[in-house]
Amino acid sequence: MSLRSRWKNKETGMETIKRFRYWIALILLVLPILLRGVWYYRGLPSQSKVLEPNYASNTVPQPPISTPAPEPVQTTSGKIVVLDNSHSNQYTPSEVEDFISQLTRRGAQVEIDSGDPSLETRLKYASAYILFSPSTLFGTDEINQLKAFVGRGGRLIVFADPTRFTTTFDSSTGASVPQPDVDDINPVVMPFGIMVNKDYLYDLDKNEGNFRNVYFSQFNKNSVTSGLSQVVFYGTHSLTTQGGTPLILGDAHTLSSNTDSGNNLASAVLSADGNVLAFGDFSFLIPPYNTVADNSLLVNRIADFALSGSRTPTVADFPYVFDRPVSVVPTGKLQLGSDLLNPIASMQKALQATGINMEMNPKPAANTDLLVLGSLTPSDDLTPYLEPFNLGMDDPSTITLPDFGTINRTGVGLLLYQRTPSRNILILLTDSSSDLPTMISSLAEGNLLSSCVLEGDVGVCSVSSGESSSFGSSSSSNFPFPELSSPTPNSSFSTATPTPGG
Repeated sequence: MSLRSRWKNKETGMETIKRFRYWIALILLVLPILLRGVWYYRGLPSQSKVLEPNYASNTVPQPPISTPAPEPVQTTSGKIVVLDNSHSNQYTPSEVEDFISQLTRRGAQVEIDSGDPSLETRLKYASAYILFSPSTLFGTDEINQLKAFVGRGGRLIVFADPTRFTTTFDSSTGASVPQPDVDDINPVVMPFGIMVNKDYLYDLDKNEGNFRNVYFSQFNKNSVTSGLSQVVFYGTHSLTTQGGTPLILGDAHTLSSNTDSGNNLASAVLSADGNVLAFGDFSFLIPPYNTVADNSLLVNRIADFALSGSRTPTVADFPYVFDRPVSVVPTGKLQLGSDLLNPIASMQKALQATGINMEMNPKPAANTDLLVLGSLTPSDDLTPYLEPFNLGMDDPSTITLPDFGTINRTGVGLLLYQRTPSRNILILLTDSSSDLPTMISSLAEGNLLSSCVLEGDVGVCSVSSGESSSFGSSSSSNFPFPELSSPTPNSSFSTATPTPGG
């Protein structure tokens, strides 16, 4: 074999080896893929039918909604309801707009108390005082004023809410510390035998979408719960009362976060005297929660409660002690002279500020209230006004009053107030003729009551002697008073000082 043939055969062999290597590499590349495909092969793919929800029959759980049939309401024109907003209250009036509208629908006038005028002044004419979730404490004087207000028949309504709280920070650790509204509410309601617990109620068995949204269907009989079958509170404290009435109660599944137990836990209570109503929640007043179950009906019942009280004014409520124009009635030897001009003019302005006109009449006019001026010395025309008070005035140096005993006349003035169905009568008496102008001025300017000992409708006051005399004066009694126009009615939602209502 020639050299050329050998070389050609060698090249052919090399090419064969290369081809073989290529095939080996290809097999090594493809074989794992084939083996994997065979191993995981599950047959030819087939498209299965996807099951879709039956949207037509699907329903989303909804809270029970009830719209009560419109009820006739009793209008109570002239009554004033004050909403507290002076203790860093954790609400806005717009949140409770529906509740406010129910009050105004009944003829009430609603005021927002932002601190001016004072609580003492507002409680002189208010029919109801409503407190929402405060975050600052009431002072001792304010609590005493509320106690006196409730004692005279005023209505106090208090709303707490466990979702409303402030946060403070520990100075040493920097940790945040929640401060619930309970701490600021309890000093107000505890004098009336009510306490709001520092907890929240929950129900894991049946609730309105959340364990803290609790259904209540147990009610004690009362005008506030009349007609209710079920209400829903969206976060509520529990309350206890001593001598009062638990109004809205949870069932055996309604538990307290403090103890994880419960049975007949109350979310609303009424005080023993029937004048203080307290709730552990006020979310049910706020849209849209006010439309759930019988919440709307409950809102109406609370508005009725606020206006159904019968507040009895006392002499301490001056100048809000009159309901009609006032006739000034001098008695005995008293004649209206120059020394009484300024004091009576001051009294006229004080009454006009409350929407009450003052009239001068020789005799008490019909359909008017009376401001009777006189002496501690009895007279024929004064005696009929004094009979209800059982005063002992026979001794020229002393007077005797029930609940006060015997009092020296010198430097003393008496305030006597009588309220009858036909008229209200305020009587001002002094021993010295010169003391009467001082007493009238001091009362009109709002200073006298601070120097008086008050007991119901009687006030014994310290007055200063002057030099002039009006008893037996020859001055004319025809004092020309300027005619007072009727006050412009206040709006139903106002911060102005209104005419008082019962």
